[in-house]
Amino acid sequence: MKKLDSLFRGKKPPYIACVINDTDVHALDKKSLDVADVIELRIDMFEDLSLNHIRNTCEVAKDRFDKPIIATVRDIKEGGAKEITDRLRLYESAMPFADFIDVEINSSAILNGVRKALNGRFLIGSYHNFQSTPDDDFLYEIEKKGRLAGVDIVKIAVTAKNRDDLIRLMLFTLRHKDKGIITMSMGEEGAPSRIISTVFGSLMAYGFVSKPSAPGQLSISQLLEIFKLIKLR
Repeated sequence: MKKLDSLFRGKKPPYIACVINDTDVHALDKKSLDVADVIELRIDMFEDLSLNHIRNTCEVAKDRFDKPIIATVRDIKEGGAKEITDRLRLYESAMPFADFIDVEINSSAILNGVRKALNGRFLIGSYHNFQSTPDDDFLYEIEKKGRLAGVDIVKIAVTAKNRDDLIRLMLFTLRHKDKGIITMSMGEEGAPSRIISTVFGSLMAYGFVSKPSAPGQLSISQLLEIFKLIKLR
């Protein structure tokens, strides 16, 4: 996996990622995001999806917050805010200002199009399941599919129905920690994973500053407080 040290100015993982939309970019002051190491711009959550607005918002975010940026246009089938017919064009508009591009592993055509235009940026291949935690064979196959597609980091977000689901995902994380992996278990049973996954090797923990973007998500301030308590910071 490509090195992240220079991008994060020598800081080691786990990194705190803050999820924001276009309203946040223009309304939040810089200090409110001091805790975050990286910003995820959820473009599918933008109120205005015109290409000019996306470019302007990404540029403002880069200038105002001076942090690495993840550009995400989430597919509605995997938790996206709305149906978007030409997501690749939106990715291309954001790409000049992004350091990471997040595309679903199962969105093969868009993933391939983004990969061809990366120009040194990190590619996150993601998988989201809001109903369950698939069996281990499925998790291994989705990870393998992402690697074969050329992603740098595999991100897996699934829903735990019981404690065994949570444990299985954490063991999966541990086995893949040297490849570049981000994992989280959503829902009440999976809530501990927001912290525990980073102990097992997940590169990032996702938090919010205004409102959660996924079930069980903690605020970035809560993440930092817990990280300090367990000596991850």
